[in-house]
Amino acid sequence: MKLTLVLRDKKNAMKLSTRTIENFIERIKTDTKDGAVARRRRQLSFGSYVIGYDRQFPSHQIYPSAVFEKDDNDNLRMKTFNGVVALTITGLDNPEDLEAVKRAAQILHYTLAAFVGPSGHEVIILVKIEKAGGTGSPISGTYSVITQPYLTEEEADVLCQEGHRLAAALYQTIIPKAITRDPVSVKSNFHMPLDETPFYNPKALALPVSPKPTVADHGAANHGDGSPDHSRLSTTDQENRPHDPDVSRKTQQLMDYLNEHYAFRYNCIMGYTEYKDNNRQYMDWEPVDDRTLKGMTMKVRLAGIDARDNDVRRYVQSDMLRLYDPINDYLWEQYFKWDGKDHIRKLARTVPTKNPYWEEWFYTWFLGMVRQWQEGSRAKYGNQAVPLLISAQGWNKTTFCEQLLPPELSFGYTGNLQIDDKKQVLQQMAQMLLINLDEFNQISPKTQQGFLKNIITLSSVKIKRPYGRHVEDFPRRASFIATTNQTDVLADPTGSRRFLSVELMGPIDVSTPPNYVQLYAQAMQALHNHEPYFFGPAESQQIQEWNKRFSVKTAAEQFFFDYFEPATNDNEGTWMSASAIFSFLKAKVGVSLLKPDNVLAFGRRLSNNAALKKRISKRGSEYFVKLKTT
Repeated sequence: MKLTLVLRDKKNAMKLSTRTIENFIERIKTDTKDGAVARRRRQLSFGSYVIGYDRQFPSHQIYPSAVFEKDDNDNLRMKTFNGVVALTITGLDNPEDLEAVKRAAQILHYTLAAFVGPSGHEVIILVKIEKAGGTGSPISGTYSVITQPYLTEEEADVLCQEGHRLAAALYQTIIPKAITRDPVSVKSNFHMPLDETPFYNPKALALPVSPKPTVADHGAANHGDGSPDHSRLSTTDQENRPHDPDVSRKTQQLMDYLNEHYAFRYNCIMGYTEYKDNNRQYMDWEPVDDRTLKGMTMKVRLAGIDARDNDVRRYVQSDMLRLYDPINDYLWEQYFKWDGKDHIRKLARTVPTKNPYWEEWFYTWFLGMVRQWQEGSRAKYGNQAVPLLISAQGWNKTTFCEQLLPPELSFGYTGNLQIDDKKQVLQQMAQMLLINLDEFNQISPKTQQGFLKNIITLSSVKIKRPYGRHVEDFPRRASFIATTNQTDVLADPTGSRRFLSVELMGPIDVSTPPNYVQLYAQAMQALHNHEPYFFGPAESQQIQEWNKRFSVKTAAEQFFFDYFEPATNDNEGTWMSASAIFSFLKAKVGVSLLKPDNVLAFGRRLSNNAALKKRISKRGSEYFVKLKTT
């Protein structure tokens, strides 16, 4: 695809050139050598008469809809139609508004490009369109595309006008500012823009457009009843027209009615369409269920539009609706709002503890949680850290966990996870944002060392949807936090580095809700600045050492420290294998007291004891110990 660039000098002589869309996107990232775009923006900011300025200092005009050539009279003549219309959103006076509109434009997959316009206070969205026709119909969602380069300029004008009208109605549902409704044609153009970070999607889909049938479109007369006389259509036109000539008109009427009376969005997190009734002032977004669909159909039919339940359902459940991502929408809304203060560590300080690492651990984990929400299918690793709050009952541990999510994202919190139901766990990891492993001490050592250890590291989960026919791969969104009333809860010595254990010295202060805007604004800025959101080897070792005080002590391990201690002097110590030590303990305390343990598990625990010297001999691993005198 190529865009046309036109420059008229002071004598109005035309210079015409073309650029590929890829080349154009690269071109607008920097200004000209003499800073022409920035200079024109300054002139506009002075409120000067810009038309006179443009005559004195001409700049390129961009024609996105077609490739043009000059005729003999130095006029533009369409050569090839691109199938692109430009939407313009003005009145954007700060960088936050400009970025918000650009991000919103990226939601719809018809967006070819979005960039800041020539004045610096507007965003231009290039939308791909195509003329729909063939044996399919817009209401069934099946199209065959008429080859667009062979449209006449008059046909291209009609398609651009209808395409702009349809695209404006579609994009206005997601754009917070009004889209300009200036006259549109294939020759619509704009001055050279400038944007360091333009959005470009080479795989953008084309929005199917069905221009209203006219005599000029068909080259046909009408019968007395207003229906077109198909006997006078050309063979090509007859092949390209729909079987039912009223389908396009009825479909457009249906869409216009629904968009006039309702606002729609597809919640890509929850997996369903939501709506608002424009006649109900204080209505919040609600899911579109079967009862709602039937009500919409009845209202459509009462308005005189011939439509059935399936017609309404096809549109309401189609990919023509704007996507709504409650997570990223919320996060990006806070992006520029950080006041520079440390709100994340301040929240950590509401947890009274003597753990000297807690604030830094919580800060890193919080960034990891936010990053996990954003990563989606791109993530290679999941957020593997789990804060573990340890205290007596009634010290507000669960309330603290619940308050970590803002009200807008509260749907993503759960403290009711059945860890033994593996299918439910995997589903909630894909749908939830924060999972509280409440009463962590009730999770068996076997589950800790197996299933739980595995799922904490996952970046995606493979599950089958309800009534689905095959297993699908979903990005993991949930991070974990845990609470317990017991101190000896960590049953996996090698996996304990994943738990950020913090023993409370008193109740957590939950009287004042967190400042959510600043919390997440700080997190977004920290991630933008590439601050670490995971723990490195040194920190993991620090966590593992700290967690030793919270490890579950088996009977054999407790008896070991009753009878043995690490040896440091060669003259007083002896090298013993785990099986030899275990046999010694059985002889001292009896088999019944050591029955739950086995030699292999006992050996792993000895191996993880950093105070014990270890060596590998012909008999396997041996430990340097000495027998206590008392």
